[in-house]
Amino acid sequence: MKLLHLYHDLMNLYGEYGNIVVLQKHLEDQGFEVKLDRKSLGERIDFSKYDFIYCGSGTEANEMVAIEDLLKRKDSFAKAVEKGTVILLTGGAMEFLGKSVNGKEALDLLPLETEFTDNRYTGDVIVRNDEIGEVVGFINKCSLIKEDEDIKLFDYVFKQNEVKDNAYEGYHYKNVYGTHIIGPILVKNPNFMKKIIGDLGGKDFIYKDISYPFEEDSYSVTLNALKERIK
Repeated sequence: MKLLHLYHDLMNLYGEYGNIVVLQKHLEDQGFEVKLDRKSLGERIDFSKYDFIYCGSGTEANEMVAIEDLLKRKDSFAKAVEKGTVILLTGGAMEFLGKSVNGKEALDLLPLETEFTDNRYTGDVIVRNDEIGEVVGFINKCSLIKEDEDIKLFDYVFKQNEVKDNAYEGYHYKNVYGTHIIGPILVKNPNFMKKIIGDLGGKDFIYKDISYPFEEDSYSVTLNALKERIK
């Protein structure tokens, strides 16, 4: 199993590297032999080599630098998307695949348009996906997105007033998951971690039910605390 942490140095705010580090441990616990590569600006990257590609959150300035670099590799990345490579983009990285970011060209693989604002929108959220269940996390962004509901990833269950957005959050296309939620999202949400592992394992994969008490307790405590705020 080959994993890629893309722009590990540019797009790595809020401890987002935890997503791929903990995913690697979970995959190894499931019996996979895992190799993790870290790649960044100007390096040779063959996206077809990887089973999983991850990119996390960065500053708006770093996001634009990363997009400019990724545009040079657009065809290779698009082929990975279309062939069903499992890809997770969190924070600002989820904006890469849209038509534009702040008026500048992005990868144009999905019907998204992002505009930066003078405001920063932050807050705790609960979101829901029928297959994954309820997901908890935090949003910290200064962007607003126009997107297509047909590819939505989550519906909101709860969001703080400071978080302005559509009625839904993130997108899911083929095996690509994009979300503004940071946390890190896979560490804080065992069901989402299990979904990603299932996608990587394929249709014949049988998930070993392994308990991770710290992750499970963290999810439960956070979810219950946020639901108390709804009341």
